[in-house]
Parts: sequence; structure tokens; C-alpha cells
Amino acid sequence: MTIPEKREYLTQIKDDCKKYSLKYHRLYKKLKWRDDVIDVISTSMNAGVIALTISGISFTPLLFVSIALSGVSYILSQAQKTYNLKRRYITHDMTHKQYIDVIRKIEAILQKNHLTGDEYDQFIDQIHDRIALIDDARIL
Repeated sequence: MTIPEKREYLTQIKDDCKKYSLKYHRLYKKLKWRDDVIDVISTSMNAGVIALTISGISFTPLLFVSIALSGVSYILSQAQKTYNLKRRYITHDMTHKQYIDVIRKIEAILQKNHLTGDEYDQFIDQIHDRIALIDDARIL
């Protein structure tokens, strides 16, 4: 490969990294939003249960509402733990940031005009190794 072809190849790798970075950033935002919504709903239900308990009103329908809110809150919390949303969205965020780091490194190398073909080959090998590590650690 000639040096211009290697530079073009690095540009293609950079474009692929941008595509994957956007994909994982979207997944991060979606899962984070779901986790936050579950937290808000569960906390609201628990607050309702506490309010009904403290009020001391022994009106039977309110007791059933309190039991139902408590049960639904428990189910939501267990679903959140089972799907492990927090770990998943943190992993997606880390993957997004790692791809961004690779993009920055490629852009820095593309700004240099005095590199030899061997230096480009070494850098391309380093980028391939780095992307392989990111691919091994990511969650699909």
C-alpha cells in the first residue's frame, strides 16, 4: 500500500469508529433514560406507600392501594436488577468514549505529513489492536 492509500484506509477506520461511537452513544442514552424512569417510578410508589402508612387511615381501599404500590415497586426494582441496566449503559458509555479516543488518535496522525510507510503500518497495527480490545469488551 502506498502512503495515500494508508491515509485513506485510516480515514475509513475513523469513519467506522464514528458510526460505532454514535450507535453506542444512542444505546447509552436510551438505557440510561429507562433506568432513570424506573428509579423515578419506584421512588414515587415507595413515597406513596410511606405516605399512606404514616397517615394512619385504615380505609380498606387505601390499604390495598398501598400493598399494590409496594408490590409493583418491588417488581420494578427486581426487573431493573435482573436486566442490569446500570452496568449495560455504563459499558455502552465506555465503549463510546473509547471509540472517540481512537478517532482522536487517527485524526492526530492524519495531521502529520512526514510519516513513513513503516510508521503508518505500525500505527495501523496499533489501531487494529485497540479496536480489537474495544470489541472484546463491548456489549452488543
